[in-house]
Amino acid sequence: RYVLAIMTFLGFMNMYALRVNLNVALGAMVNNHTVNVKGMKFLRVSIVLGSFYYGYAFLQIPGAWLALKLGGTRIFGYAIFMASMLTLLTPIATRCSVYGMITVRAAEGLMLVRKLNGLIWVELAIPLAISLSHHKTLMFCFPSGCHVGTIITMPLSGLLTKYGFDGGWASVFYCFGAAGILWFVAWQLIVHDSPDEHPTISEGERKMINSATAHIKTDVPVPWRAMLTSVPVWAIVVGNLAADWGLYTILICLPMFLVDILHTDIQTMGFLAAAPFLVKSLSGPFGGVTADLLRRRMSTQSVRRLYYSVGALGAGSFIVIAGYATNATAAVSIMCVGVAASGLLHSGYNVNMLDIAPPYACIIMGLCNTLGTTAGFLSPLLVGIVTVNKVTLKGTREWRTVFWITFFVYLVGAIVFCTFMSGDLQPWA
Repeated sequence: RYVLAIMTFLGFMNMYALRVNLNVALGAMVNNHTVNVKGMKFLRVSIVLGSFYYGYAFLQIPGAWLALKLGGTRIFGYAIFMASMLTLLTPIATRCSVYGMITVRAAEGLMLVRKLNGLIWVELAIPLAISLSHHKTLMFCFPSGCHVGTIITMPLSGLLTKYGFDGGWASVFYCFGAAGILWFVAWQLIVHDSPDEHPTISEGERKMINSATAHIKTDVPVPWRAMLTSVPVWAIVVGNLAADWGLYTILICLPMFLVDILHTDIQTMGFLAAAPFLVKSLSGPFGGVTADLLRRRMSTQSVRRLYYSVGALGAGSFIVIAGYATNATAAVSIMCVGVAASGLLHSGYNVNMLDIAPPYACIIMGLCNTLGTTAGFLSPLLVGIVTVNKVTLKGTREWRTVFWITFFVYLVGAIVFCTFMSGDLQPWA
């Protein structure tokens, strides 16, 4: 089970490596005119950055339903394999046209929809957490692979754009695509569909995992009407949308802010842009541990409200303050505090799915991500529309407008979630 935990962590790491490499590489691609965006350069760059999320939003709910019906072990592996192959094709598609690049990135989004998070939660993370006797605390270790993937990918992408082969930027896609395929080979060799099929597992461990998973049902009727009319479910959906808006604004748009406004070179930008996610990889698990401890003294509802409100308002406030920084180091340092606060959000809305409807947490996650993922292309599109002046004082003010919008999105999310959420198991669940 520990090997499975490590492989799952590495799988999440590869998912985010395949997702975020473009955020750094695109700067080099535009600078050497690989991507010809002519007179609408900044807006078109924003569209390219958001293209991954066109496909990413498409299969959220169907993917979550499949998670309940088919299970996730093999689907998880094949999805990352296909996304890795598409990543290897990205340089070829890009050199054909910007539209070829958009098409390939959208196809990658289809492969890496967040249904995979739900698949792993249902089939791997929850059973492992139970069998290791650390339930919700351990569940935060798996998504931390996403942050580690971001932390590693951004600096490496920046270095590869300068020192890599085939023009530098192309090597970014070749290297991370190859890494994903290597992980897939290891996943196929090491991971099996069930403990009963594993050739080397001990009898004691087999019984432990089977016992932990015995109560988890995958073929269950979904109470769609009750779920879609549940106020606590929609509180989670709105809370997730606000959290995703803030995440994607930083993940996708921070590199542009550092390069265009604070005049950071691409190699340095890769390291700076990764720093907030290094902090978040620590604050997320910290929030999970402390939330579990607080639940011994406070109600579940109070803990969820506390962590969401502190996370949302803290993140929004420091993101706004970062917009007034005069150099990249100061801006990123302030942003790190905000992103660390956002790591607490997961102990508010994310595990609340398990509080109110454990059998249908995967379906609720699919609903959340269908709407939340729209922030992945709307946020960079908004940046492209608002920030039309890249290197002037007016451009700096435009970016501050972007950060203020992010603050108000967080604020609305906190008000809605804290007002309408519930910490109790719902009657229909």
